[in-house]
Amino acid sequence: MKSVSDVARSACVGICDLLQDTALLVTSLASGGTVQDAAKFRERCSQLVDEFANALAQRGYPEDVQREALVAQCGLLDEMALRHLSTEARTAWELEPMQVERFSIHDAGRRVIDCIESHLQEASPDTDLLECYATILGMGFIGRYAREGDAKRTALIAALDTRLELLRPLVEEPFMIDPAAGPQLFNGLYRLVPWIIPALVCLVAVAVWVAGSNALDAQFSQFGSAKVNRR
Repeated sequence: MKSVSDVARSACVGICDLLQDTALLVTSLASGGTVQDAAKFRERCSQLVDEFANALAQRGYPEDVQREALVAQCGLLDEMALRHLSTEARTAWELEPMQVERFSIHDAGRRVIDCIESHLQEASPDTDLLECYATILGMGFIGRYAREGDAKRTALIAALDTRLELLRPLVEEPFMIDPAAGPQLFNGLYRLVPWIIPALVCLVAVAVWVAGSNALDAQFSQFGSAKVNRR
């Protein structure tokens, strides 16, 4: 028998639609410019994390799923900050990124990819969480692949897509935008509507995203031990 939270979750789209505002922020930076007001940008990122956390709780997701999804969101926002902030503001952000502010961790880039790989080995993973990870990757999250190379990231995305097709063969997937690979239409239109606006914006910015992603190096995926020592 389904619990109240299970019924509430089944009546909603999932996790992906809760990331729409995060996608809008990401695509607004796709032109490759710098963030002019670091304080306001951080305030907006904090607001997005708060809203995402509240929405996940309202939909009744388990605490471990909520935490993983939020760590992934924070990791994505940190990467965006380190790409688009000025040099001075970027240094300050590195000392206390969103992942540190929320979870006291410096290695979201490693954790997120490790979690995805682990869930892909499970017999019955949480499909909503896998779709969340696919969405985060589709918005340009690189993680530890800043060190390991884009080929491995591409292979992981392909494996994730294949697993999702097997888990939900009859459920249409969201319109995903991968700055390294361009737009990808999974299988249908069930979750397409919330993504139309960010998708159209990203279509214009794909070429810029490809160039921008090359600028991310290992410091963007894992904030080094030197920063830990400075805390």
